[in-house]
Amino acid sequence: MQKEILKVCDVAEILGCSTKKAYRIVGQPDFPKITIGRGYYIPRLAFENWIKRYTGKEYFLY
Repeated sequence: MQKEILKVCDVAEILGCSTKKAYRIVGQPDFPKITIGRGYYIPRLAFENWIKRYTGKEYFLY
């Protein structure tokens, strides 16, 4: 069963990047996330749509 809500470590694993870089990506204003306190929670469907939107394009970190 797939998780409906991902954490930053899950995003890092899926993207194949470090946790530090995943935190930078998740912290971007256009990244789909729910912020509760200092924690980030990423809805799987929104994350998959984000991946589709940026596939084949360059994503800039600010």
